[in-house]
Amino acid sequence: MELYLNPSKITEIIGVEKEIINRTLERRDVDIEPYLRVVSAPSENRGDNPKPQIELRIDGLAMLIKKLTYNIPTDDIIENLSCQIFHITHLRETCDKLEEENQALVAENTQLREVVESFQVERGDLSAEVSQLKSQLTEEQSKTWVTRLLKGKD
Repeated sequence: MELYLNPSKITEIIGVEKEIINRTLERRDVDIEPYLRVVSAPSENRGDNPKPQIELRIDGLAMLIKKLTYNIPTDDIIENLSCQIFHITHLRETCDKLEEENQALVAENTQLREVVESFQVERGDLSAEVSQLKSQLTEEQSKTWVTRLLKGKD
């Protein structure tokens, strides 16, 4: 996760309009100031110089929310944060479930590889046995032919 959030990302996280967040950050409140940094952002016009953008360090998010609650209803923030918590919880549960499935599939894959190896060994053994039987059959066919030839001369 990123250590600094731009106003758009903060809007996405807490559900407060970007303009309100920008105004709050631009006030440079004494409590929020330690969590801020200014970076260059590309401007909309290609020829212009990049304009500065204020970013908030992630650990300053609680202080920003506290400052925002003085100006806007907290119901919206609380609802959005509870949705974020639900989403994170759901992602963690899904991740745990996928990890368990992955472990089961790895074990099954290992087991199937062992079965394939045993079949390959068995196939090799059978192939050798078939070769041996073919050579015995060829010998028997040769003996029979020679035996018939010798019988005919008697």
